[in-house]
Amino acid sequence: MSIRKATIDDFEELYKIGSNTPEFRVSASEAFMDPDDFKWHITNDKCVFLLAEEKDTQGFICAHAKDLDRGTENKYACLVYLTVVPEYRGRGIAKELYSKCEDELKDMGITHMYGWANAEGNAILKFMNKQGYDEGHRYVWVDKKL
Repeated sequence: MSIRKATIDDFEELYKIGSNTPEFRVSASEAFMDPDDFKWHITNDKCVFLLAEEKDTQGFICAHAKDLDRGTENKYACLVYLTVVPEYRGRGIAKELYSKCEDELKDMGITHMYGWANAEGNAILKFMNKQGYDEGHRYVWVDKKL
């Protein structure tokens, strides 16, 4: 298995994986992420978007280093997505993706990372706790198309 930066050529496959990851759906009425927003994350130089692959894509991680231009000592990144295709889970792929992403964020000057986790299932919460995250408040997502 290797980990590499995602490119726009990977969009279709990655978007399909994301669309098939039920934990990514925060909205009952919308797709997990607008396709253009997903493409923006792949191509944005303030995002770390990595994929794990062998013969096919096994999973991906996306983090947005949104605070790079702020003149503050602490710079935050948001873990946007982390998923492994179900048949590849339990093999340490998420850990490798996460570790590589964290290294790249540190190299960019990021000092802190935060994320959101679907509280309806606890697998991602357990994973994040193992990475040193403390669990914060639980929220309910509400949305409305205007």
